[in-house]
Amino acid sequence: MANVVKHVKVSGFTEYLRAVQQYKDSSLHLFTLFTGSLDADGKSWCPDCNKADPVIEEALNSAPECTCVITAYIDRPTWKDMNNNFRKSQDIQLTSIPTLIKVGTEKRLEEGQCAKLSLVQMLLEDD
Repeated sequence: MANVVKHVKVSGFTEYLRAVQQYKDSSLHLFTLFTGSLDADGKSWCPDCNKADPVIEEALNSAPECTCVITAYIDRPTWKDMNNNFRKSQDIQLTSIPTLIKVGTEKRLEEGQCAKLSLVQMLLEDD
């Protein structure tokens, strides 16, 4: 039986901060995936995000128990603004999307790394 991973989907910086606050002190292995927002067909405006999404989903099938992934959707106008909160936040300092971060650590995968199954699995399993 596949592990049950808790998925939390948020849009925008304020919702992201609220979700991290809610789950960071729990016993969950907490990750955030920063990715491009989806259109009506469920496709992201971000080509790299579309490549990475199925790989990350596959890796989550073998993630450790008690894993929680906050997916933070960022719309294109927000991302293109070089002064947006995701880029400027001292805690996040995003330079690209997709980015997968282990919350509370320096561990992260960026852009093409998120489309490599072995790297995503290592990040999810690393204690």
